[in-house]
Amino acid sequence: MTETTGEDAKTLHRLLEIGKTSSDELQELNADVEVAPLDADVVIVDEVSMVDMFLMNYLLQAIYKGTKLILVGDSNQLPSVGPGNVLKDIISSNKITTITLNKIFRQAAKSKIILNSHKVNEGISIFAKNEEENKEELLNDFFFINEPNKLKILENIISLSTGRLKNYGDYDFIKNIQVISPTKRGELGTKELNKSLQQAINPPSSTKKERKYIDTIFREGDRIMQIKNNYDIYWEKREKSLEMGKGVFNGEYGSILNIDEEEKKIKIKFDDDKLVWYSFDELEQIEHAYSITVHKAQRK
Repeated sequence: MTETTGEDAKTLHRLLEIGKTSSDELQELNADVEVAPLDADVVIVDEVSMVDMFLMNYLLQAIYKGTKLILVGDSNQLPSVGPGNVLKDIISSNKITTITLNKIFRQAAKSKIILNSHKVNEGISIFAKNEEENKEELLNDFFFINEPNKLKILENIISLSTGRLKNYGDYDFIKNIQVISPTKRGELGTKELNKSLQQAINPPSSTKKERKYIDTIFREGDRIMQIKNNYDIYWEKREKSLEMGKGVFNGEYGSILNIDEEEKKIKIKFDDDKLVWYSFDELEQIEHAYSITVHKAQRK
């Protein structure tokens, strides 16, 4: 958002200076949390479908009377993990001025992903052809594989992740592919998928160091995700000049560069080129990201 607009953008937690405790979830369930007031004429909040009733309460507490609040989001996305369905309820109340965008613009019109998402919202089968599909030559960007066997599903996922998609582009798993599952548990949940995908994409090697944390093995080269906000951890970027700062946040992706047994630290490079060192007792903040849940994919 910062890159697109040229203006500073922050998560609501960071903007309101909440969620700095060791357990964000416990603080989020306290309706009496004090928040920093926002000195702004206009506040624009994106991805509002992710906002639960507690976070919306904090936001409204922080806004001065007379400040304009613009909420942007898709009520057809998954609701927030926390209680409430704030965006959908605001729209359904008919008390707030609402503008709905429902036109597929030219640059997206040939995408089967966009067309099928509209079909799902309208209760239409993705196999039903509409006029646009009959008139337009569509992109090969959506495939449906009907497979009831769990073992064969896993085989499909691994083959798609390790070269099968070469016919459609030079896809590298770490840079271009993300496996998403609706659940953490089960044979096809993210926990088991991450083990299988790690074995297929970044298998054990005599040249790669490992560190076991509880029942998870972190290995040099692993794809990982930060799973909680850490406002105080230091990072640096070494590009044209040295840049330093603090803060790594829930949903940021990276890869393990080095595991140092002597210093008891893991060095991670995040996708925005931040270099961060985690001590071995801080590894509860990260998890494998070969496969992530739908909620995590939407940064929830």
